[in-house]
Amino acid sequence: MGILLHGKIIWRRWRNRIVSRILAHRIQYHHPSMLCHDTAIWDYGYTDLDAIQIGKHVSVGPYAEIRVYKRSPRSSVEGRLVLGDRVLLAAGVNIIAAGGTIRLGEASGIGQHSVVVAANHQVTLGREYLFTAWNEVRTGVEIGDNVWVAANCVLLPGTRIGSNAVIGAGSVVTGEVPANEIWAGVPARKIKNVPADRSAGARTLSE
Repeated sequence: MGILLHGKIIWRRWRNRIVSRILAHRIQYHHPSMLCHDTAIWDYGYTDLDAIQIGKHVSVGPYAEIRVYKRSPRSSVEGRLVLGDRVLLAAGVNIIAAGGTIRLGEASGIGQHSVVVAANHQVTLGREYLFTAWNEVRTGVEIGDNVWVAANCVLLPGTRIGSNAVIGAGSVVTGEVPANEIWAGVPARKIKNVPADRSAGARTLSE
C-alpha cells in the first residue's frame, strides 16, 4: 500500500509538471515575440486559447502565475485576459482572470508580487465563503495604456485605471482611477497628478 501511494504521488507531480510545460509552450508558440521566463505558470483550459489575447513583445517575469478560466461553475461571466503590446508582468505577479476580463493596455506594467483578480466570492453569513458563487456585478479589471502598477499592489474586481496613471507600491485599488493621476494607499486614493514633461513642451515651443 505504501509503495502504491508513493507511486501515485510521484505520478501526480510529474503529470502536473508535464501539463504546465505544455500549456506554457502553447502560449509561447502562438505568441513568439513574448519573452516569458521558464518558471512562469500558465493555467487555462486546453481548448480556451481564444480567451487569451496577447500583443507583441510582452514580457513575463520569473514565477509569475497567470490563470485564465473561461468557464467556471461559480460564475456565468466568462474569464478573459487581454494584454496589449509591450506589457510587462514582473516577477511573482499573480493574475486570476476568471469570472471577468482582465485587460492591460499598451506599454503598461505590473510590478513584483502584485495581484490582479477578476472576481470575488460573495460573502453570506452561514455559508462557507470559499464555496459560494462569485459576484457577477462587480467584475473584471481594466487598465489603460502606459500605466505603472508598482510592487505588492492588489487590484480588486471592478478596478478601472485610466491611461498614464501610476499606482504606488503596496496599494489596494477597488474603484476607478482617472487618467494621468498618481494614487497610493489602502484603499488607494489620489496623491497628485502625473507631472507634465516641461522639457518636451519647451522643445516643442522652440521648434
